[in-house]
This record gives sequence, structure tokens and C-alpha cells, in this order.
Amino acid sequence: MGFAHDELLGPLRDNGFVVLRGAVQSERCDAVVEALVDVLGISLDDPSTWDRISPSLDMVPMWGHQSQWEIRQLPNLYEAWSTIWDRSDLWVDVNSCRVTPPWSPSRADALPIHFDVDPHDVAQQWYPGLVALTDAPADHGGFRGVPSLFRDRHRWPTTWPVAGELQPALCDDDEIVEVQLSKGDVLIWDSHLPHGTVRNNGPSPRAVFYVQMHPPGGPADLEERLADVEAGRAPPWVRWKVGHDRIDRHDIELSALGQRLLGVEPWDR
Repeated sequence: MGFAHDELLGPLRDNGFVVLRGAVQSERCDAVVEALVDVLGISLDDPSTWDRISPSLDMVPMWGHQSQWEIRQLPNLYEAWSTIWDRSDLWVDVNSCRVTPPWSPSRADALPIHFDVDPHDVAQQWYPGLVALTDAPADHGGFRGVPSLFRDRHRWPTTWPVAGELQPALCDDDEIVEVQLSKGDVLIWDSHLPHGTVRNNGPSPRAVFYVQMHPPGGPADLEERLADVEAGRAPPWVRWKVGHDRIDRHDIELSALGQRLLGVEPWDR
């Protein structure tokens, strides 16, 4: 699957996000879901098991499974991020998943609209992404963003008191755009887009897998990154999340592209 330059950069520039429809094959999504439900000890078809998901944060501490690497090293996803960054040498991050069951007072609620980074900080430019592992129609716990606020710099927060802390974004309800996704769709957004999720009022859980590619770091970053993957540790920036201090080590098989995206092989060889 190829992606035209304007198809990617136009929506990112104008709205702060772009959707790649059907970018990941259904069977690859199913493989990640199968691993997820095993880690959580749940069944997506059995509501009696859904309360085993953390009530404070619906992130799943799984980042090293082969099914995740099969998606991370997909050539078409690499092509998309390479087009966005306008460079070929990229690393893929080692992130986890989210499973959001239908809402109840005892379960994690929707993420409020927020900025992840100071929108005025041009150094904090990233393009996070997520893979829809299940269908996420309207009102089903999916992604929502505020393109109008993304475009209006005059309304961005002028202070950022704590580095890395989620910053609430003030906007009117009618400015919020919910993005409906089907299984296998990939959503990539600009890190300066105010975003959140909607409450899952649907009949079944919503599952996503977070993927991102970015320019490589330095030698120390590479050493830490490879050591974490070898040991099965989550990256340092996500270890504060519920359950992300555990070890998730697997023997993984990487393609030639996957070896470069992890950093095992350099791009200039």
C-alpha cells in the first residue's frame, strides 16, 4: 500500500491527524488481541471478565510480543512515517496497548481533551500513532481531537508548569471531532494536537496498539533501548503506568527493516 505525499501531509497540516484506512491486515490485529487477552486474563466476549482491566488506567502492560513486532516492522507503516518525517533513517518506539471496556463507574473513564506537550515547543515534534485492533464506531471509546484549536495558536496555553504533564485544553464541545475507525486502520496525529478519547458506551471493548516512528537517538539512547528490549523492560517514559514495571520478554524475529527500526543494524550499512 502506497501513500501519496499530499494524502498524508495535507490532513496532518490542516487537522493535526491523518487516518490510513486498512493499513494493517485483520489477522495481524487479531494476533495482538489474542496476546492481549492472555495477558489480561479476559475474553472480549465475556463481560464478567472485563473488570480485570485496571480501573485507573486501561493501558495493557504488553510491549514485547512478536505480534506487536510484526506490525511495527510493516513496510507500509515505515513508508508512511518516512514520508511524514521526510527521511529514511527512523526508529520505531516500543509502546503498549489499550483495552477500553464499556464504561461503568468502577472502570477507567474517557481521557479528557489535553495537550501531551507544550504546543509552542517546536523541539517537541512527534507523530504518535495507533492501530485499531477492533472496530471503534461512534461512542465506542475511540480517539477524539480538536482540529480548530490545533490551527488556532492564539488559544494555546501560554505556560507549561510541569514538563511532561498532561495539559488540559479548553474548547467548546462542538469543536471536538470523534474519529471512527475500523479494525486495521491506523491513525497518526501531530503531538501538538489537543486530543483525548470518548467514553465507551458501546456493547464491547475497544482495543488499540500504539505505534510511532521517529528520528534515531544517540549512542547512549541506542544502548539503553537495546538493553531494555533484551531484558523485556518497558521504555523509561512509560514505566510509571499501571503494570508497566513488569518484565515482558520474548524471543523476537525481526526482518531486515525491523532490525534497522529497532537499531540492531544501522541505516548507513
